[in-house]
Amino acid sequence: MIQVMIVEDEPVTARGLSLMITRNHPDFRVIGTAGNGKEGVRKILADTPDLIFVDINMPVMNGLDMIRQIQEAGFFPRCVILTGYAEFEYARTAIHLGVTDFLLKPISSDTLNEILISCRQKYQKELRILQAEYLQRCLQHNPAAVSEVRNPLAGYTCTLLLLLSGPVCSNIYSEVLFDSAPPAVDAQTRRRIEETYQAAVFPLRGRHYNECLFAVVFPDDQPADIVSAARELYEAVRSAGTYMNLLISENAVGGNGIPDLLRNLYLYALFRTPFGYGLIHTVKPVSDDKIHISREIQQICLGIPGQPDLESVREALHSVLVFCQDKNVTQLQLISDLRYFIKTVVPGSLNGQIVYPDAAEIVSSCFSYEELETDLRFELERIYDLGAPALADSEQSLAKQVRNWLDMNFTSQITFKIFQDIFGHSEKYIASLFKAEFGISPIKYLGNLRIDMAKKLIRSNPDLLLKDVAEMVGYTDAFYFSRVFKSHEGISPSQYAKLQIDSL
Repeated sequence: MIQVMIVEDEPVTARGLSLMITRNHPDFRVIGTAGNGKEGVRKILADTPDLIFVDINMPVMNGLDMIRQIQEAGFFPRCVILTGYAEFEYARTAIHLGVTDFLLKPISSDTLNEILISCRQKYQKELRILQAEYLQRCLQHNPAAVSEVRNPLAGYTCTLLLLLSGPVCSNIYSEVLFDSAPPAVDAQTRRRIEETYQAAVFPLRGRHYNECLFAVVFPDDQPADIVSAARELYEAVRSAGTYMNLLISENAVGGNGIPDLLRNLYLYALFRTPFGYGLIHTVKPVSDDKIHISREIQQICLGIPGQPDLESVREALHSVLVFCQDKNVTQLQLISDLRYFIKTVVPGSLNGQIVYPDAAEIVSSCFSYEELETDLRFELERIYDLGAPALADSEQSLAKQVRNWLDMNFTSQITFKIFQDIFGHSEKYIASLFKAEFGISPIKYLGNLRIDMAKKLIRSNPDLLLKDVAEMVGYTDAFYFSRVFKSHEGISPSQYAKLQIDSL
């Protein structure tokens, strides 16, 4: 709703203008009138209307002085000059104050309609920008940044859509090496959905490389068919070869509780969506239920001999994954069951000597049960084949080559494909060797190199733009850089820079 204030000393003119506006343009609402400029200043600064119609010649304070005063107070609404005089001097002063619209008395409905249509277009464009910025602030979990601005979602309802290509990622570092992502929703598709369902669709940042987050915003009094809109969006991006889930949140009225909606989406993805299958889900709040090891998995593990050979472990692993797939277990249940299985089958004599396979990391990097079984077999075969933590000389050499290469190239754009091209081995084989040799994955090692360099750059020049720091250490997106930095250091890069400035 576009809020209008009329400042006019002739009551008949003010009433007539108000009727002309509200009768023909229901999305405009006249929130008040004032009889002179002084009263207008007080009401305008209190109610902050979007559009002001103001007469020039009024008692106590004229319209131009009123505009000047509200601008000096830091408020710059769109103003339309009402006047029966077309003198050049008035026009020149008004233009100097940024006024470009004039409405001569007696008021022409055609001219008024042109002004209102123009105002509506400008208002909607500006509102969309403000809503996008406000949504991003809400998702950054910064209450201060949200409270200090006017809420552009007042009078609107917001629903979040989370599109997941594959599993939920387990850690913030994974995105730096992946070059795959869910298909982008093109602008034409978004416009079509917006026109069909009379709602604005905002593409926002997800937490990881394989996520797309959307906010669908619509007026409180004009509910949109969110499920149909979500289905159309899902069909537009769904592709063969991977599974995709689209999660629909509850509604947030007036923008309240948006971070909670997002948290519920991720909880639902972990606690309720089956691993390896793609569907559209309407999300309800999820409690942080305790996950118990599946009874069937415990039975499988009880059947494993005390000192199992590799073939017994392979067969047991296959049985575990067949059960999980048949039962459509969730990602979190799958991770819990696999952790139990790995702990059962890894020889006790190797405790403290090896880096255990991380079930969460493995699951979150796989897009099917077939891929998951291949990766887990690889990890377990390494443990059983070696029988000790030491790597063969050739494997040690390869791990060190990878580390040296990362040390020299960590500021470049790096994807997993580069490992295959340069070293002739798959990224997962290299990651396993690297972790066995150095006790850290190449992903986290790369993240550490980049954050350490970023800290050095900030310490040496705290005035550097964070966008420039991000690019200098290998990140194309300053937003992701900030998230990785905060995850690593506990504070944002801007806070870190402020600490350096304060210590000077």
